Amino acid sequence: MTAALTLAIGVVWLTAPRSLAINAAAAEPGAAPSRWPSPGAPLQAPAVEVPKGFGKHKVFIDAGHGAEDNAGVASVTCEQEMDFTLRAAEDLAGRLEATGHFQVRVSRKAGEAVSYPRRLKDAASWGAEAILSLHADARGVAYAWQASPGTFCFRNDETPGFSVLYSDRGGQALNAARRSLARAVARRMASAGLAAYDGRDYPGLYLDDQEQAGAFIDRRYLYVLRKPAVPSVIVETHHFLDLEEAARWHEPRTLEAFAAAVEGALVEVLSPRPASAAAAAATAAATSAPAAAPWPTSAD
Repeated sequence: MTAALTLAIGVVWLTAPRSLAINAAAAEPGAAPSRWPSPGAPLQAPAVEVPKGFGKHKVFIDAGHGAEDNAGVASVTCEQEMDFTLRAAEDLAGRLEATGHFQVRVSRKAGEAVSYPRRLKDAASWGAEAILSLHADARGVAYAWQASPGTFCFRNDETPGFSVLYSDRGGQALNAARRSLARAVARRMASAGLAAYDGRDYPGLYLDDQEQAGAFIDRRYLYVLRKPAVPSVIVETHHFLDLEEAARWHEPRTLEAFAAAVEGALVEVLSPRPASAAAAAATAAATSAPAAAPWPTSAD
């Protein structure tokens, strides 16, 4: 997905990726610990404590883009977003299924072009209790560079990090569930060691969630956020044009940490709560919800 992306004119040839310099610095005595998205940045995938009686819940994982004529953006190495999201969605689905606590359906398979209305209809008829749509973001001012001999892609290493988007245009209970899911995913991704994006390119597109870094409120009227009758979020997993961050999302440890964060968020949000606690949460959500900004008339 693109967020206020500007393409700079010009081509740059790089003789060595940024990772070489970072690795060298990290190897020096007394060097500071690596920070995301540098190689070796610490990640964790803590075991999730599942409450007794949690049962098995249905979760729909949308591999973003992949509809007719909708490949998404291309990465810093020219990987198509729809290919990345399918790979990430299938990996996440497998890891969630392996816990024994979730039934998972992925929105599309390789070679399929599935419209968004068809995806959400499938999720609803299947009985999905939550929807996570996976994407990769493209932000800021990008410049052309030669990713490999003869292959030119766009790059911007300035704004790494994930973001989690949700809608506040619905009924009170649905809005509260959306907000809870988005905040839980963002909080647990950050706790896993994945950096939250600061939103510098988002004004006019999304509002900052004042209580959770990395969570943002949709102001683009995005279909997958406003339409479902169950809580749904878009997870912009990382900045697709950042060389190091794109490389990290090809590593199994990143996918493992992400899956643990999502698992924890789903357990947190889908666990049954006592009636008194649920009522208190609903009251708090109603009194703390941000004021609605003017709503656009067209969809993305």
